[in-house]
Amino acid sequence: MSRTVVFSAYGGPEVLRVGAGDTLLVHAAAGGVGTFAVQLARAAGATVVGTASERNHAYLRELGVIPVAYGDGLAGRVRAVAPGGVDAALDAAGTVEALEVSVELVADRTRVGTIAYQPAADRFGVQRLSTERSAARLAGLVALWEKGELRVRIQEAVPVEEAARAHRLIESGHTTGKLVLVF
Repeated sequence: MSRTVVFSAYGGPEVLRVGAGDTLLVHAAAGGVGTFAVQLARAAGATVVGTASERNHAYLRELGVIPVAYGDGLAGRVRAVAPGGVDAALDAAGTVEALEVSVELVADRTRVGTIAYQPAADRFGVQRLSTERSAARLAGLVALWEKGELRVRIQEAVPVEEAARAHRLIESGHTTGKLVLVF
């Protein structure tokens, strides 16, 4: 498991002040960061709506997430499944669409963040989330793991000789969970 991924995910719900009773929108919820972020938010008591391709909706439901397909009309689909509104949003997709929908749905822009280098973040006035590492965060992750509230999904173990293929899969933006290089 990449420390950067898991610490990025950990920081999102924490910095965006996601807790019990909140509804969090996570873009790219089935990806590496999204998978951890949704589990952390659920462990904090939040309702989570996650964007993903339809092939990943069953996986998100297993994690307790309300899945929605990304693309045209996204804001309307999110409103339909979250009629009480969205309190915070985490962009793990790195797209302008994700940020546009997030600022449309979340009233307080201090509760919208992106983990991706996204120049539009400054234009929209949303937070760029860091991968701050700390012993306290690591201890929190271990505690969730031990309680069974945090799991790692491995999409594929790829031989190191096929690292270029693994990179292309990651760059496609359509992985579910993590890819592992096997040496």
